[in-house]
This record gives sequence, structure tokens and C-alpha cells, in this order.
Amino acid sequence: MSKVISVVPVSSGGARRFKLSWSRREQLTPYLFLLPCALALAAVFLYPIFEAIKLSFQSDDISAAGANFVGFKNYANVISNPYFYHALGISTVYTIGNVILVWVIGLGGALLVHENYLGRGVFRCALVLPWAVPYVASALIWSWMFNYEFGVLRYLVMTASGTAPDFLNKNPYALISVTGASVWKAFPLGMVMLLAGLQSIPKEQYEAAVVDGAGPISQFLHVTLPGLRTISVFLVLLVAIWSFGRAFTIIYVLTGGGPARGTETVVIRAYNEVFRFFHPGTGAALATIILVISLVFSVIYLAFLHRAEE
Repeated sequence: MSKVISVVPVSSGGARRFKLSWSRREQLTPYLFLLPCALALAAVFLYPIFEAIKLSFQSDDISAAGANFVGFKNYANVISNPYFYHALGISTVYTIGNVILVWVIGLGGALLVHENYLGRGVFRCALVLPWAVPYVASALIWSWMFNYEFGVLRYLVMTASGTAPDFLNKNPYALISVTGASVWKAFPLGMVMLLAGLQSIPKEQYEAAVVDGAGPISQFLHVTLPGLRTISVFLVLLVAIWSFGRAFTIIYVLTGGGPARGTETVVIRAYNEVFRFFHPGTGAALATIILVISLVFSVIYLAFLHRAEE
């Protein structure tokens, strides 16, 4: 005789309390997938930022006794130091140069590869190639090209004009040189973004402009540029954030901030304060100021992004 075993589900208030509905699970699933990435970012990004901000309120003492809390003394020292304003001016000039040249050269490249013609894919690959070169490799290549003794750029300028400047060891050529190398590395980003903007402009607008008798220049001024207004704002803000708060490798490898502080941006100055002058508190305060300025640019960028989505 077989026995019949009946299983009665046990329901308790506690089990029902923590049971998630299917819709709730669907809402939480994307965040669970993002959780490992969020933890990694917190470990390698947010925690160092927190430690740097904490260090900015401590003294520059690196002895065994340790640093002491000094409040806003490091910030006062940074703001009262004339080298800070010199580095701020260099950073501003460097940022403006990058923003203007990346937009202009990027727009020229985007217009070049936007039209349909034989070999367009080759041009696209060639123009995007600088973006794929690592920063250190790019800086080393440009350092050889700028070299005063055997650099190819100096040879070409000498052949064309009879004289050639010392690109990396004399001002203002050093700042112009590092800006040019930085623009070469960053202009593919501008080209790709502006190319996406060109492809989003409806062809009907150009057809209507032709019907109205507009020539190529008029079409560019009254159709192309207005159609690229939003993407241009995004590009300008992105390049400004990168140039002001993150540009380090190319400048450090090419000039190290020299000659005579002619290429010493605020990022290079912060690095020198910590690793050359052994002032960790002052360097951390300067890095925190850079972070605040970059956050201002980021807030403006997000505001424009939100406005564009609306």
C-alpha cells in the first residue's frame, strides 16, 4: 500500500515580508549587474579622491611622526603663491588652444570623410589612427620629431626657412609644441562626434537651401553650423574638462613643465609639489582645487545634456 505524502507550503509573515515581486526583481537586476563595476570604481577612484581631500587638510610633514591637521592652511598657501596663478594661466591657454584646434581640425576631418567617394574608408582609418596610439608612445614619437639635433620637424622647418626654433627648450615654442601634440592625439574624438552630428542633419534642409539659391558657403553657415550647435557644445566641454584637469602624460614626457615653467599646468604643478618638492598636503590641496574646477565644467556639461534630451 503506497503512502501519499502531501506537502503543505508553510507561509509566514516574515517570508512574505522579504519576498520580492517579479516587477521589483526586474527593476533591481540592472543594478546588480552594475554592482561589481561600481565597487571597482569606488575602490580605485572614489577612495583615492577621498584620501587626497583628507590629505589636503594635513601638514606637509613626511617624517615618521606623521602629519598634523592644519585646516585650510594648505589652500591658503596655494592661493597666495604666485606660481599657482602662473600655472592657472598656462592651463587656461593650453585648454583654449586644445578646444579651438580640436573643434576646427575635427570639423575639417568630419567634412572630409562625410561625403561619399572612393577611398573614404582609408581616410577614416588614417584620421582615427592617432586616437588609438597610447599616450606615452604618442609623446615619445613627438619628442623625437621635436628633437633639436635630429628631429624631423626641425629639419623640415630648417629646409623651408633656413632657421628653426628649439621646439621644446624655448618659450613660447614649448607650449605651442605640447599643444600641437595634444591636439594631434585628441582631434579624432572631435572628428567622430562632429561626423555623427553631420549625419544627423536631415538632407531635406540642404535641398531646401539649394531651392532658395544658397551656395556651399551659405549652406555651411546656415544649415551645417546650426545643426552642429548641440554636439559642438558637448565637444567643447569634454575637451575643456580633459585639457584642464586630466592632461598630464604628453606634457610631462615632452617638457616636464619646463622650460622655466613655460608648460607647467596646474596638473603638472600638483605633481611637482608632491613628488619633487615633497609637499603632499600642498599638492593634495592643489589637486582638490583642480577637482572642483573640473566638477564645475562637468555640471555645465550635464546641464546641457539634460537640456538637449528635453
